[in-house]
Formats: sequence, C-alpha cells, structure tokens
Amino acid sequence: MADPDLRDRFLNTLKGKAVDKVPALSVTQTGTVELMKESGAAWPEAHFDAEKMASLALSAHTFTGLEAVRYPFCLTVLSE
Repeated sequence: MADPDLRDRFLNTLKGKAVDKVPALSVTQTGTVELMKESGAAWPEAHFDAEKMASLALSAHTFTGLEAVRYPFCLTVLSE
C-alpha cells in the first residue's frame, strides 16, 4: 500500500479496507509532562495562550506519531 495520508488511512480503517498500520489516538487528552517539556508549552499557560495550546496539542502527533490532535485539555465532560 502506498503511503496514505492520515485521513485516507482513517477512512480506509472505518471501511474495513487494508491499511499499512492501524490509526492510533488518545480520546481524552495528551497534555503529558513529557510532551509539555518537548513542546515548550506547559500548563497552566497552555490553557490561556492559543499558541501554546496549539503547540502542546500538536506535540502528540509531532513527537509520538499519534494521528489525532486533541484539545482543549479538559476531562470535565467525562464526569458530567
């Protein structure tokens, strides 16, 4: 299979088609201490600064290869 882009890989997975690797993501949030250090964007500043929020959100893809980008960094919806 030729290098599909992230969207095609995701859609092919949903359709049950062959993919080179199964897409991986975090459905809650990815603002870990390690990614805060790597991206240079940490809490609490990343909650109020759009540039830092975007940098931290993208870091899960940039540094770990996760296909999805997740923001904001909130888990309250899980308890509601």
